[in-house]
Amino acid sequence: MGLMVHGLVRWLVLGGAVAATVLAWQASRGRAVSAPLHKRANLLYLISVDVQLVLGLWLWLQSPLVKSARLDMAAAMHDPQLRFFTVEHPALLLLATVAMHVGFALAKRAQGQAAAYRKAFLAYAASLALILLAIPWPFRAVGRALWP
Repeated sequence: MGLMVHGLVRWLVLGGAVAATVLAWQASRGRAVSAPLHKRANLLYLISVDVQLVLGLWLWLQSPLVKSARLDMAAAMHDPQLRFFTVEHPALLLLATVAMHVGFALAKRAQGQAAAYRKAFLAYAASLALILLAIPWPFRAVGRALWP
């Protein structure tokens, strides 16, 4: 059940990431962006990422796959699937969460300043790139289905 919810919340995270990134980019280019729309996109991104982080941490602690990997980390590092779900996936997404929070703080302070929005855009773009790298897409060796 937890894995299914985690897989579904991924789409909220991606939607929020794309919306917040695009709006920050537009604002950084001096284009007028609806403040309420920008705020909603930023909040969707923030809340969905934080919910996903909590779900992911819970899954990481409960997963039989990860539990077995943690028993012998040296062996797990030689297995691509164990390494991905035990180390790479959580580390990349933790970094993405930090970048998203930095972008959120910058966007919150920006209030019409193109330079501040540019910094927020860069933080959001970095966060989105890390998220895209960390997702176990079906075409990857460690892939999972797009819909749980």
